[in-house]
Amino acid sequence: MNHQNLFFNDTKLRTLWRILIFVCLVALAISPLILLKNSFIQFFGALLILILGLYLSSKYLDKRDFSAYGLVFRKETFVHLLVGIIIGSFSVVFLLFIGKVTGILSVAVAAKIPSLSSLLLFAFKMFLVAVLEETFFRGYLFTNIYDGFKSETVTKKQAILIAVMLSSVLFGLAHIGTNNASLLSIIFLSINGMVWCIPFIITKNLGLSIGLHLSWNFAQTQIGFTMSGNKAVNSFYSIQNNGSDILTGGDYGPEAGIIGLVGFMMMLVLSITYLKLKQV
Repeated sequence: MNHQNLFFNDTKLRTLWRILIFVCLVALAISPLILLKNSFIQFFGALLILILGLYLSSKYLDKRDFSAYGLVFRKETFVHLLVGIIIGSFSVVFLLFIGKVTGILSVAVAAKIPSLSSLLLFAFKMFLVAVLEETFFRGYLFTNIYDGFKSETVTKKQAILIAVMLSSVLFGLAHIGTNNASLLSIIFLSINGMVWCIPFIITKNLGLSIGLHLSWNFAQTQIGFTMSGNKAVNSFYSIQNNGSDILTGGDYGPEAGIIGLVGFMMMLVLSITYLKLKQV
């Protein structure tokens, strides 16, 4: 194979090499943060490094406008963010309602409700996590994988489908080290990733995806669900699973159960409905 064809596509590196270089360099820059004991500083530092890395990548590796990654700072982004927070929160409350009505969950008011300061701190942490993960998996990975697959032999729709599936599966696999992770949790989280990718595809803006991600994580924990294997602390309710693990997600939380899929579909339907109404 020709050296030019193996490494370059026209005037820039092929997608696989660009992704490998970017991921390796960003991972190397972020790795010292592991030595820090403060998770807020870790996430904030990682986000700054990622954004700086994206800026440099947009100029020298990807050679595209920075806004293509979905970090668009305008009024519409904040509107999407707010709507995403509302939709994500409602979807988690809906899970609680479904679980209680069907009897697969037992719900009791917690002995001690969380303070306002702890709520705000946790919300900020989940905001950092949401921006970090959505920017990388949806803004960067989806965009580059799509760019790499679109060609004369692959239609635009096929390239989008491939990019959605690959970036979402990688999102699911990224959670393999979380508590009580399983093949089922990885599959369901991959579906979750697809749901959060669709608003980005439609809007070219990460606002809605970040809002959904932020509120999904925040509401689960504060209501009392186990979130990605992490048991709720200082929540409003105490939730116990009565149904089978396939329904409730077991020790991993709703994201590994049918009840979580209901929440994902609720977020998807409400998000698409919002975007369609916005175009009317």
